[in-house]
Amino acid sequence: MPFAIYPWMNELIRQLQRVFKHRLQAVGLQGSFRRGEETPQSDIDAVVILDKLTAQDISFYKDILSHMPPTHAHPVCGFFGGKEELQNWPRADLFQFMQDTQWLCGGLTDVLPPPACEDARQAVQTAAGTIYHALVHTWVHGQLGPDFLKSLGKSAFFMLQAAHYMRTGRYIATKQQLLQALSKPDEREILRLSFTPLSQEALPGAAARLLNVCRDLLAESARPNAK
Repeated sequence: MPFAIYPWMNELIRQLQRVFKHRLQAVGLQGSFRRGEETPQSDIDAVVILDKLTAQDISFYKDILSHMPPTHAHPVCGFFGGKEELQNWPRADLFQFMQDTQWLCGGLTDVLPPPACEDARQAVQTAAGTIYHALVHTWVHGQLGPDFLKSLGKSAFFMLQAAHYMRTGRYIATKQQLLQALSKPDEREILRLSFTPLSQEALPGAAARLLNVCRDLLAESARPNAK
């Protein structure tokens, strides 16, 4: 029987309100459960925002999670932090954070400006550089494997979401919808890495394609007002 995410999240909200009371600013859901693309192994990406986070709050939150109903092998992760800290967070990181979060209690639209194409451009530039470095480093000093390429494919999904927004001003939430919207064949093939099993024989070609996509996006996002 599929795991019922929203009753579980509602129980989490009740427990958070019991412990943190008026300090609780917002609770949301991100990731594959939010997109309706969850699998039996998917994480629960819960977002919990307090007014200002303290070390003691972290212990309280850990205790709340330890007493929550079973998640049927879905690990709980996500983001736990303070509203004040998010107001000072890098805009490139906040682009994905704001676009991907479904607020179930409260929200942050009153304190965080809506994402802009410039934020998406910076997110693309950061992600392309990070993926590029991880790919080349592992290719030279480690061993490329299907699991490693799949993990980079997941990061590339977020990068390509931001790239599409940078170009069009439109955010596309799901992988299948983004696959249809992307016009560049190499970008579509890279997106498939995040949800398609990859054989050992296909690894070199997939790695080379990912390298080329990152290189091209670094060049595109380096141009001011890239669209």
